[in-house]
Amino acid sequence: MSLFNDLDAYASAAVKGVFAEPALLRPRVSTQYAERSADPGRAESTTYGIFSAGPAQEDLRGQARGGQMSGTTKLSTTAAELWIAKAQVDALTALPITGDAVVLTARSRQPSYAISRVATSDLGDLTLILVREDETS
Repeated sequence: MSLFNDLDAYASAAVKGVFAEPALLRPRVSTQYAERSADPGRAESTTYGIFSAGPAQEDLRGQARGGQMSGTTKLSTTAAELWIAKAQVDALTALPITGDAVVLTARSRQPSYAISRVATSDLGDLTLILVREDETS
């Protein structure tokens, strides 16, 4: 292991100790025209990650013809992510995939999110891009 990897592991552990919260990773399978259901091939697991949600802005571009642009529209949205450090990723029994659920168990009403994208880094950590699910799911 390099000095940089050792420093990253130390920094990740310090950040986890201050900001991380428990999250239940609930594997699911999804098929076309059917509601997502539990994946029997992968077990649920609890991990620790750093959740963040905040305002974001998306641009919707109009039609373009040649050098003309009919304009853009800005949408205000909320971006939600869960960052999981390499040490916690290594402890998982199965890696999360798109469509799996993330439940923030330490928060009131235990909000549930669906994973819309999994982003990995060359350091081995994961960033889960999340979409809030309604309370009936």
